Amino acid sequence: MKILALVADGIRNLAPLTLEPRERFNVFVGDNGQGKTNLLEAIFVVATLRSFRTSRLADLVAFGRPEAKLGARVQKDDLVRVYEVDLGQGGRRVRLDGKAARPLARYFGAFNVVVFTPEDLALPRGAPGDRRRFLDRGVFNLDPSYLGTAADYEKVLRSRNSVLKQAGEGRINPGQVADMLAVYDAQLARLAETVVAARVRFLERLGPELSQAFAAITRTGLAAGARYASKLVGVPAAAIERQLAEGRARDLAVGSTLLGPHRDDVTLELEGREAGSFASQGQLRAIMLAWKTAELTVLGATHGDAPILLLDDVSSELDPSRNEYLFDHLATLAGQCFITTTAASHVLLSRDRADFRIQNGQIQS
Repeated sequence: MKILALVADGIRNLAPLTLEPRERFNVFVGDNGQGKTNLLEAIFVVATLRSFRTSRLADLVAFGRPEAKLGARVQKDDLVRVYEVDLGQGGRRVRLDGKAARPLARYFGAFNVVVFTPEDLALPRGAPGDRRRFLDRGVFNLDPSYLGTAADYEKVLRSRNSVLKQAGEGRINPGQVADMLAVYDAQLARLAETVVAARVRFLERLGPELSQAFAAITRTGLAAGARYASKLVGVPAAAIERQLAEGRARDLAVGSTLLGPHRDDVTLELEGREAGSFASQGQLRAIMLAWKTAELTVLGATHGDAPILLLDDVSSELDPSRNEYLFDHLATLAGQCFITTTAASHVLLSRDRADFRIQNGQIQS
């Protein structure tokens, strides 16, 4: 899989661009604040219709512009397809091969990207919500239909929480609250079972590869892994629905749903213990690097070719030995890579690379 051409207009500080990247390594060099991450974000959005930096796609539209346009011509095997996204305050418009993507599921499945940012290195000691979003990016890449399931879950969750809050404020007739919550409990339970199962399947696929990658990176003999921390693993929808009903009084008291995959976490482990609590900073960075290495391997095996990798200035955050491992591993992969850095010397690749300079949003080869 490779991007043959990328078009962006009106995206943050990026000047209008038409880029024809190389088949393997594309290295973008520039100081901080010049637009390097914006470029990777543009690629990620046109592939996934989401950003790895914000929940609002309208945030990508440059100041003073009514809308922004993104497009990518992508080759997978012998098939070339054109992906287009228009962004504005009114939402997004999506086209595939020049036609509206209806249903939206048609847009996904053949344009897979994996992003690795410096912020990912802080996840083991970060907030559970950040780890959930990180996990869900991987689940979506493995199973594109997961995006719709997760979106449906969030929609029902918001509706249920709205009822809980309004009931607590006395804005809903008490006689109607139980009936309304019963409807949402049934919907939420069914979706929760699917979300939890998808996350578990992904981690089951990822686990062995993560362990192997960590061993190769560190060569210490220590074992790393990832565990899904949830009370709902293997729990059927009927039982989840019953637990939601039993917990209504508690939920009404706080005005929020306290049970569900939106409260779950992924625990990163070293030697069977929670890594965020006792592992060194270097070990934590190695675990996150191993996760992304494993993700590339799993997705490549699943989809038949390596996903496109977006690597945002991570080399400057890694010690020399792990930086060397990263690029030794990337050199063995067949996929296309977009790498940003403040210094070309941080990117330890000598073959199959093209370097670009980026300054004030302008890209020059």
